[in-house]
Amino acid sequence: MLLNFKQNLLFEKAIKLHDSGEINKAIKIYSSLIKKNKKNQHLLFTLGTAHLQVGNNSTGIKYLKNFLDLNPNSAPALVNIGNALKNLRKYDEAISNYNSAIDADPNFADAYNNRGIALKNLNRLEEAISSFDKAIKIKHDHFFAHNNRGIALKNLNRLEEAISSFDKAIKIKPNFIDAYNGRGNVYKNLKLYNKALLDYEKVLQLNPNYEYILGKILQCKMFLSDWDNFDLLVNKIIININKGLKTIDPFSSLGIIDNPEITKNASEIFVKYEFNNNVKNQILIKDKTKKPRIAYFSCDFHDHPVLHLIMDVFKNHDKSKFDFFGFSFGPNKNDKWNEEVKKYFFEFKEINKISDKDVVNSIRNQEIDIAIDLTGYTGKNRSLIFSDRVAPIQINYLGYPGTTAIQNMDFIIADETTIPKENIKYYSEKVLYLPNCYQPNMNKRKVSDKKFKRSEFGLPDNGFVYCSFNNNYKITPQIFSSWMKVLQKVENSVLWILKTNDIAAENLKKKAKILGINPKRIIFADYLQNDEHLKRLELADLFLDTFPYNAHTTASDAVRMGIPLITLTGNSFASRVAASILKNSHMENLITYNLVDYETLAIDLGLHPDKLKKIKKRLKDYLPKSPIFDSVRFTYNLENLYSKLLNI
Repeated sequence: MLLNFKQNLLFEKAIKLHDSGEINKAIKIYSSLIKKNKKNQHLLFTLGTAHLQVGNNSTGIKYLKNFLDLNPNSAPALVNIGNALKNLRKYDEAISNYNSAIDADPNFADAYNNRGIALKNLNRLEEAISSFDKAIKIKHDHFFAHNNRGIALKNLNRLEEAISSFDKAIKIKPNFIDAYNGRGNVYKNLKLYNKALLDYEKVLQLNPNYEYILGKILQCKMFLSDWDNFDLLVNKIIININKGLKTIDPFSSLGIIDNPEITKNASEIFVKYEFNNNVKNQILIKDKTKKPRIAYFSCDFHDHPVLHLIMDVFKNHDKSKFDFFGFSFGPNKNDKWNEEVKKYFFEFKEINKISDKDVVNSIRNQEIDIAIDLTGYTGKNRSLIFSDRVAPIQINYLGYPGTTAIQNMDFIIADETTIPKENIKYYSEKVLYLPNCYQPNMNKRKVSDKKFKRSEFGLPDNGFVYCSFNNNYKITPQIFSSWMKVLQKVENSVLWILKTNDIAAENLKKKAKILGINPKRIIFADYLQNDEHLKRLELADLFLDTFPYNAHTTASDAVRMGIPLITLTGNSFASRVAASILKNSHMENLITYNLVDYETLAIDLGLHPDKLKKIKKRLKDYLPKSPIFDSVRFTYNLENLYSKLLNI
């Protein structure tokens, strides 16, 4: 059906508005014209496409399907419908439309590229790469396909190949922002933080409002101990969070912000844009007469701090009362820790290559009663699984010390130190309190029988050794300055810290020199096997905690090896973990609440070894009675929580 002269003028006006970016104004004109021209093909296609561009996916699909009734073999319309279905996370339907488009036009490169994206989102990564390859074969300079291929390769942990794909995309389109971001993500995974930082800064230069870019830049700088413009960046990130902007991922916010309200806002922004978080799903427990099924989800079922903490819980669980399931979405490392943990589950399944949708459907069919997410927003998280709900009861625990802000995440496990009653309002989940420390620990850990000497690690035989074995990203300029003040007051003292990369080590030496400390008094420790690391801890005199992200596993490691720890306690969960460990180790006098007291206590113990000796003796005497390493008691208390939730 053709438009008359007057209608055609209106249509041309709408097209100009559309092309200039005023799409909603164009839609109003298109909508008025369609009422009298319901079978005008050009109008149906244009109106449907315009709706898709402003996010009205369902409406766009309706008009494009009307167009397809008149042109059933239109590859562009089939691709556009596929794109809309992809936006709605209906990936299987989207793929069907892309396949129809390819049947209609086998040389339609965009159809292969977009099909690849849908396959990638279903975690069918090898198929996705094959689809991207077909797009590139048809159109060698298809920079989108090269970029998407890089993302899929990164998800397969084929990182060098991923870099090559991003390089090609950038070579074709030198200012392609997404490719710089993608390559930066790969460099970060490779711990090449300096290269990642260059790519992220390029993204910022091209688009200062690019999502999460400020947070990525700051996190890389923290891994490098590069604190130029630190306060400026932190303040800008907080302002952007308060504006509701995508500026930092939730996990990264914990290392710089000691305010549970702001970190909750960061999580709420994340789920608003990344998940379908507006529906509070419900799954009923179907059969209360059967043995309850408890499932743990983690990307860390291998040699990792999370498993170092919780292994005994899996071992001690009452298998006569519950059936326990383990679902792993992390790398298949098959190390000794991974081999052992599998033995403690009724069923253990690798789900890292299965799409979120298939995981949700599969686990719902297994009628799990309680699902515990041990990962949260750390690592290779799969939070979308919990956003869609896989079990009647879902719990955020251990891996992520903060709120997820996921509507369908029902509970968070804590203790009254990590989440004081007055802070409950900053958590979207209901708080489940354990009676002692929320952190589980193994009763016994393998400790090397090697006889280490201080000289083997560059430590002075007779000097005072402060240590902090936290990752570099937890070290802020504020806490490092405090450490240097301590060294200034305690002669013949050194600071023994973990070396995560050479650039960070050099930056910390430079900062020490600026603050009046001989850089040689900063001693860097290389990574060791965990049993040897625990053993070398005995060479230290006193552990100095980081802030606002405390030592967590490293704190209980220090206490286990008889090394007292001074902590600075704040308001956030992440800043209160060490305090909880100390309270349950009978060392409340090592908890401080401001920098002055933190520094004063560290100096006092450094200058008065007799006081430190008494603290170490008290720690040694109390630990056998402490709940910290009583894994049987801890597991019993945890199962009591589960039983109360299930009313059994």
